[in-house]
Amino acid sequence: MFDLLDALTVAGQVSSPVALSEQKPFRRKFGSVYDGLENGEMDIGEILSLLPDCVPEASETIAGYKIYAVDATANEHEQAETLPDRGVLKSSKNEPMRYGHKYSWLVRLINFGSSWVAPVDIERISTETTDTEVAAVQVQELEVRDPRAKVIVADSRYENHRFLGIFERFRRTFGLIRIHSNRVLFEEPQKKPAGSRGAPRKHGKSFKLNSAHRSADQSETFQLGQQTVRVLAWQKLHFKKLATLIGTLVRVEFLKADGTPRYKRPMWLFWTGPQSVALSDLCRMYLWRFAIEHMFRFLKQHMGLNNNRSPDLVSAQQWMWCCALAYWQLLLMRDGVKEDRPAWYPRKREQPATLTPYQVQRSALIFLLELGTPALQPRPAGKGKGRQKNYHPTLRIRYPVVFKSKKAQILPSASP
Repeated sequence: MFDLLDALTVAGQVSSPVALSEQKPFRRKFGSVYDGLENGEMDIGEILSLLPDCVPEASETIAGYKIYAVDATANEHEQAETLPDRGVLKSSKNEPMRYGHKYSWLVRLINFGSSWVAPVDIERISTETTDTEVAAVQVQELEVRDPRAKVIVADSRYENHRFLGIFERFRRTFGLIRIHSNRVLFEEPQKKPAGSRGAPRKHGKSFKLNSAHRSADQSETFQLGQQTVRVLAWQKLHFKKLATLIGTLVRVEFLKADGTPRYKRPMWLFWTGPQSVALSDLCRMYLWRFAIEHMFRFLKQHMGLNNNRSPDLVSAQQWMWCCALAYWQLLLMRDGVKEDRPAWYPRKREQPATLTPYQVQRSALIFLLELGTPALQPRPAGKGKGRQKNYHPTLRIRYPVVFKSKKAQILPSASP
């Protein structure tokens, strides 16, 4: 597995896992690639406990909080009929039908304005659960491993009560979640008259995001790079299904030079933390979330995140972790490598203070060869005897695609 990780770290382009056998750090035969993915052992529990402590010391915080992002990415397996637990990846009615697995990634954000992140947890989203339920479990487990103050940022996929509800139990972990502009929140209820019957009121006056009936409690306008940003906040609001989770509604608008909105719709956020945090800091926290999208793009383009076509479920899941750990190697070596510029790059340009993941990957081979590997030297095993005569392997079990809708779905077979 060590050779596989080193080969994945330096590859640059990965058409399939077996192609890594051509990389210099991989000292074994090509058959060892899939043997390692299917039979190799990873102590995921030990890895999860170590990763938070491996984050670089120079990692930035905002308002004293560590910033984490959670999101899910799809891994398509259109024709893999022998791969179990394939689900439908379609998220809207206008998208074409796609089949495969989804994985939930929880990452620590490292430097504001850069694409560097530190993956701290990966979990496959089975067809028996949802993105928000898996993410909620990941955040709860992170709270146990790292109880220090932190903020979890997520897009509107995670605006439901299953995910937001976990922040009721935390005292040092808060959520900053984007919500749709058509949502309706509620103010705090008025107290019932003394002596009246019935349960206490849970909801006050409704608050429609599209048509606010009262002015904002806080407002702030500031410069973020070359952009002018205006942020408004309404305090003490809650969702209908989470009456006990009182938070702050934040509206973010980017302005033109004449003060008019740059985009048609503003961005709405729900903050579960203290009201003392500056609105400009809340805006920066959420905008930092987009670093996880850059990580997904890098892993798919330069580490072949979705290029493992094996029908083995263990192999598919271990490949995700291999990509994450190879990315970790790039993160930890970024201060110890020199930029390997292509010949057509200007030679007078100084090396930037922080290299990008791809720039580090170009220089990773020399660094790893000098560093060495803890893996033992491979021992030749001779020529294999092959299969015994008259051996006939059993046919693989074919699994149907799992549809979560109540209507019966008929999926045409991909093979005769």
